[in-house]
Amino acid sequence: MESLNKLLELAKEYPLEIALSSGDKHRIPHPDYIHRHPNGKHFVIYPDKGDYYSVTIDPKHVTQVSRVGRKHREHLF
Repeated sequence: MESLNKLLELAKEYPLEIALSSGDKHRIPHPDYIHRHPNGKHFVIYPDKGDYYSVTIDPKHVTQVSRVGRKHREHLF
């Protein structure tokens, strides 16, 4: 649960990209695009592009969190 809270805090500071164990990557451009699931164990991402309305993710499947920007990519997790 602590890692989920840390992820949500980071998303409030800058755009992030989350990589999953499946190989999928999701960009979080703004804190409004990620929320804690009501069950308290998962989080919900609302993609800014694509065909999905929302994606529910178990934090156990997050392999990497990167801060993304115009000039750099920094791995945070």
